Amino acid sequence: MQIDFHLGVTYVLARMSGFSPYEANTIASSSQYVDDAVNSGTIFFENRSVYEFRASAHKMLDYRNFKELANHHVWIPFHFIPGNEVRDQGIDSLAQKLVCRPNSKIAQDVVHSCVTNFNKPFGYHLLGVTTHAFVDTWAHQGFAGITHELNKVSEIYDGEGALDADMMNYRKKFYRRNPFRRMYDWVLSFFVGEYNPIGHGTVLSYPDLPYLRWSYQDWQGRTIQRDNPSDYMQAIHHVLAFYQEVRKTHGLPVVKIFDEDLKKLKELIQTIDNEEGEERLQKWREYIQCGSFQFGTDTWHYSVEGKDGWLSEAFEDIETNDDFDFNSDLELLNVPYKEEFLKSNWKLMHDALLFYRFTVLHDVLPRYQICVA
Repeated sequence: MQIDFHLGVTYVLARMSGFSPYEANTIASSSQYVDDAVNSGTIFFENRSVYEFRASAHKMLDYRNFKELANHHVWIPFHFIPGNEVRDQGIDSLAQKLVCRPNSKIAQDVVHSCVTNFNKPFGYHLLGVTTHAFVDTWAHQGFAGITHELNKVSEIYDGEGALDADMMNYRKKFYRRNPFRRMYDWVLSFFVGEYNPIGHGTVLSYPDLPYLRWSYQDWQGRTIQRDNPSDYMQAIHHVLAFYQEVRKTHGLPVVKIFDEDLKKLKELIQTIDNEEGEERLQKWREYIQCGSFQFGTDTWHYSVEGKDGWLSEAFEDIETNDDFDFNSDLELLNVPYKEEFLKSNWKLMHDALLFYRFTVLHDVLPRYQICVA
């Protein structure tokens, strides 16, 4: 899934569930930040305090995608929660167990852990992180967060069962506008498709487009039908139940989910069909601001970067992720220490990422005889 769902739809679901605008903003921003946290390093403050943080995403052509341990630390826990199913003979059983499946028992255990630990200082951030990984089990189903042949795809078809010529024509026009993108596209397709079939890279962004109905031939030549609108609505219903369970468990009022809101969500999932996630996000923002949902006119502010963002809240002279001027050892030295750092959203966010990753890799997965870290 992309920013329109992880930020926009997640905000709507949090508000529908009874969370305040500020709480919903924290949850939705944390959900989106999972895709934007591409830096890892150690911060050494001037007062001798130290904080280590880790990435929850890699850029597609990041060299770390060729390192299996990085895949295990990033793609498996945050984007491809394993489904723990073995369906085929003659192929590595562990690789099959790592294939992502919607609402798998492992995913349910991850959600239950979040419900239990929501009372931690980083509880709202943890809720956003868990939401991101949970909904991705619907979008990323059938693919694994490792480099393996079972991620390979031979053909992609549109909703009518024909080779998707419209998408290919769109891509040709797009790359024609920028010759550098043609080289990028070739490199990406070559390495992802043949030498580094990680995740759903072989089908590009098809699983992440909410409105798309499509199909593909998997690594064994089987035709797999995909109905993204239906999958996304299933994810929406499960997230609402997840949020209601959080509120019930921790003594917060459980509010009514209006049928009108669910119908509106279904309509927008199917009809907002811009190619770019940011454009779809803007449409969601406009509908929310126009009062299309029962919680009224509302909006959000993705508050990670910028003068009023999470980074500025935590640090003196850092406003964007590009401002992290690491040395060769991924260390940032002599950073001024702000008293607000320990309670800052940025620090709480990275606490949540570390807690979540440890929980998945070292608590939940070993229960299913899966050891990947």
